[in-house]
Amino acid sequence: MPLRVNVELKDGTICMMARKSFNTFLSLERIVMFKRASGWVVVGKDRLRDLEKINDYPLSAERRALS
Repeated sequence: MPLRVNVELKDGTICMMARKSFNTFLSLERIVMFKRASGWVVVGKDRLRDLEKINDYPLSAERRALS
C-alpha cells in the first residue's frame, strides 16, 4: 500500500490520507471509498482486508532499538 491513499469521506470530501490515518478512519467507518491501483473500492460493497490483520510490522520483526 502506498504511503498516501486517495479517499472519499462520508461528508463528501476527497483527499489524500496517510496510511495510519487511513486505517483509523476505515475502522471508524468514516471512509466511503478509496482508490487502489485497480480502481475505486466501495466500503461495505467491495472486499476489504481484515483490519485486525493489518499491521506495520511482521510478526517476527525486532521492535527494540539496536544498540
